[in-house]
Amino acid sequence: MNRFVGLQNTYMGYLDYRKKTIKDLGISPSTCSFNPGVIVANMTEWKHQRITKQLEKWMQKNVEENLYSSSLGGGVATSPMLIVFHGKYSAINPLWHIRHLGWNPDTRYSEHFLQEAKLLHWNGRHKPWDFPSVHNDLWESWFVPDPAGIFKLNHRNS
Repeated sequence: MNRFVGLQNTYMGYLDYRKKTIKDLGISPSTCSFNPGVIVANMTEWKHQRITKQLEKWMQKNVEENLYSSSLGGGVATSPMLIVFHGKYSAINPLWHIRHLGWNPDTRYSEHFLQEAKLLHWNGRHKPWDFPSVHNDLWESWFVPDPAGIFKLNHRNS
């Protein structure tokens, strides 16, 4: 699987370039992709450009033509979002997405840096509601119990 990790950063990792519909988009397979797990959207523009309808169209096309690469996954949202938002984005301040908090339970960011952050992302398997994880105190300070009761504060003694 390690040899495919680099593909997760390009469109090649998500779209099946053997399919004519994908080739006809004119998007290079080596184009950098993004992770739609964390996005900031202008909802007025979203409605104006009918983004939901565009996404639904591409999800339906995938049902009909199997357009998305299944080798790496990416969920059901990544591929259609890559298509719909290709060339329609603006770079944002990196403080809006501090990621990799869940990759290694030994990784630490400075408290000052984390206080300046706008969004913290515990991507990776070490989630703050599980053990082990890092910077649980920050996550707990914003924790609101979910109605399903799935995510709970989990204090474990080290």
